[in-house]
Amino acid sequence: MQNEVPAAQPQSNLAKALPDPKLVHRVVQYRGRRYSLKLDQASWAALEQAANRRRMRLNQLVDELSVATNHEGNFSATVRAQCLAELKQQIADLEDRARQQSMSGQGVSAALIADACPVPTFVANGQSVMLKANAAAQKWLGLGESALVGKPVDQYFQVKSSLPLAQIVQQFSSGRNQVFPARIVCLRPGRLIMAKANICPVLRRAEGDLAYVLMIETT
Repeated sequence: MQNEVPAAQPQSNLAKALPDPKLVHRVVQYRGRRYSLKLDQASWAALEQAANRRRMRLNQLVDELSVATNHEGNFSATVRAQCLAELKQQIADLEDRARQQSMSGQGVSAALIADACPVPTFVANGQSVMLKANAAAQKWLGLGESALVGKPVDQYFQVKSSLPLAQIVQQFSSGRNQVFPARIVCLRPGRLIMAKANICPVLRRAEGDLAYVLMIETT
């Protein structure tokens, strides 16, 4: 009797939801001091957000964490703890904002949904004019929100999907609730950005009165 080879098990939903565990090595320098860190992508993003909240550069925050711990112990563990604290603070802030909006009887806004997304997220209206760009989106494009809000989506990037963007928006306007995969092509000074994205409706009060989001899948 031959040994049976067990069939490959399908990837669980939990495994699909887990962040990429691949560690990214970066050398951070500040005032002559060098720090060699290996963190996953989610931790690097949280660390950068923590620096932005404090209105400082990432390398300065890393140096301050090192000074606060007297340059002792497992520094990578200290940085990860800071990342976790930052994510907890973000969740608490978003919960407070969602609670306040819910109590007002107006529901949760599309802007708050965008802020809750860890990936670059743009909110646009039915005319494909940008209403919101979260912090991750601003960093991804290298532009502040003031340079993006009020501008047509196609001013900064092309959206390529199975249907033209205008047709997708028309389907959202008529009540279709579907996620459309897309590819984003963005030409910035000195570089070409290409990424996968998802387009989905987030608000529809009446025909022609809607908001939809573009969520960018970064690597």
